[in-house]
Amino acid sequence: AAGAVDGACYNAGQSCCAVERVYVHESLYDEFLSIATTHFDAYTMGDPLNDKTTLGPMALKDSTTATLTQHIADAVAKGGKVLTKVKEPTEVTDNNGHGRFFPPTLVADCNHNMELMVQESFGPILGVMPVASDEEAIKLMNSSEYGLTGGIFTTSHERALSIGRQLQVGTVYMNRCDAVDPYLPWTGVKNTGKGHSLSEHGFQAFTQLKSWNMKLQ
Repeated sequence: AAGAVDGACYNAGQSCCAVERVYVHESLYDEFLSIATTHFDAYTMGDPLNDKTTLGPMALKDSTTATLTQHIADAVAKGGKVLTKVKEPTEVTDNNGHGRFFPPTLVADCNHNMELMVQESFGPILGVMPVASDEEAIKLMNSSEYGLTGGIFTTSHERALSIGRQLQVGTVYMNRCDAVDPYLPWTGVKNTGKGHSLSEHGFQAFTQLKSWNMKLQ
């Protein structure tokens, strides 16, 4: 739960590989929500230069805040439950200037009829949905038209490999998320990304190939 929350709120959720939605087996659902809520509520919004700050501002106020607010409202209207402390988006002004913030928000009992679960939020909000099996989770994860990253949290290495092979994504995270290794290619599938970056494959993407065809006799 802690890893999923960190992946959703890292850089205030403003990352192309941030955790957007989580599927939890129904047997662990309540426990996951309890732990995740505690981690969400522990965040402190403020100036990133302040040592006590653990969640910084949004890069774009108007468009991003409106999208996040809409996604949460849509989820609640369709049966979702906000578990984190209720706070309005906060405009903070101090001696160092002003900032724009959106409170970290955890929404439970989600489904794929909600915008939160099928669109990119690009902010510190996370929708959680219970599933009955690995197969159901895999089907839901692959239902998106995008496929940049997918994460699996499990104590079983073999189970992680089995699920990972079935995910239609460019990078599979196992017991972590939102990490980039320069030795591994960074790419996506379906409607995500174009080509490759990082690793030797990334260098090859910037290489112009040239063919030579000569008749010897």
